[in-house]
Amino acid sequence: MSKSAVTGFSRHWDGREAARQAVQSALDQLGNNRPSLALLFVSQDFAADEVMQAAGSLLGNVPVWGFHTTCPLSTAGEQPRTVGVALISGSGYKAHVNWWPNFAQDGSGTATQLARAVRGQTSNIQGMLLAADGTNGNAGILCESIDQMNLHVVGCLASGDYRTGRTICFGGNHAESGAMAGLFLGGRLRLGLGLAHAWEDTGLSWKVTRARDLRVEGLNGQSPAAAFSEVLGYPAKDWSFPPLSEFVRLYALGIEVDGPDQLVLRSPLHVEVDGSFRMNARIAEDKVAHLMIGDPAACQDALKAAATEALRSLGSATPLLGLLLVDEAWRTLLEGRSKPVYEQLQAVLPGVPWIGGYTLGQFGWPAAGWVSSQIVNQHALIAVIGEAGD
Repeated sequence: MSKSAVTGFSRHWDGREAARQAVQSALDQLGNNRPSLALLFVSQDFAADEVMQAAGSLLGNVPVWGFHTTCPLSTAGEQPRTVGVALISGSGYKAHVNWWPNFAQDGSGTATQLARAVRGQTSNIQGMLLAADGTNGNAGILCESIDQMNLHVVGCLASGDYRTGRTICFGGNHAESGAMAGLFLGGRLRLGLGLAHAWEDTGLSWKVTRARDLRVEGLNGQSPAAAFSEVLGYPAKDWSFPPLSEFVRLYALGIEVDGPDQLVLRSPLHVEVDGSFRMNARIAEDKVAHLMIGDPAACQDALKAAATEALRSLGSATPLLGLLLVDEAWRTLLEGRSKPVYEQLQAVLPGVPWIGGYTLGQFGWPAAGWVSSQIVNQHALIAVIGEAGD
């Protein structure tokens, strides 16, 4: 019996063949049904253009959206060195891809184009998936446009080969870094979302005394690396190099919004040689930054809470597919023990396929407890695509 939402994974050593096998596996499960849309989650180990070409040869003009990730995900846990694809098929489903190649160079212009694209759609848009470059550009500038949209928005920042500053998004037949891809969902398709994290306040805090663009250059008048050195140990200069540079994302900054009870999580992409932190979302000067630390035992509860909220957000629509957009910090925190954490999602949405990948940031609207959309780090963003009744 054919299904309306399916996933396929392949771990072949060649990217073209991995893409072909993953897509063919999913198509076989659909039977004679034609997919309405395709979601693509590709390990950084594969050349993006080769994967896109191979997938496109089988999918034809099916709208494709996705991104490069350090590791694709399913309810079986991490799927290293794989190509993962999800296909959705059904009557009354509408999907359309928009592509913005200049996101990194012109964030303001891209935000304007995004708003214009939403207004210009003649079909009834119910939700939107966004994926943007995770290391170049300022995704925070998109939030003002998102707040003005009367639809559910699920967004993430691609991870991929972020250590070299190259993160790639997929949209239509495009696969490039520095870009943003949007998948508009309409017709009977609906979108629900939930966010949660597993980071706790240590009780230690600093004042952001110097910040410039996407860099934090001063905490209590000294370099962030020196501030971390005082409380976490190791010389300040060592934080710019492995292994500490690999672990710095575990230690998020909880930025006070309206006092210490409301914190927005920001985490460094890396530590510069001068001890400053390179971020992918701006932090204003004079803000209070709390040192946050992850709790592996809290990951399971956080993920379940996000999934439960996503299901509630979906309303009366029937769930078709679950999406896992989880911060890269979870990968380090769980240290390969991810399987039981992600497996428990099957209990929240039994029989629903899941797919996703690790990301460098998450944003969405409307989210429970948020008065406006915002870029965050360290979160698990759970989205559920569903079908509205007749």
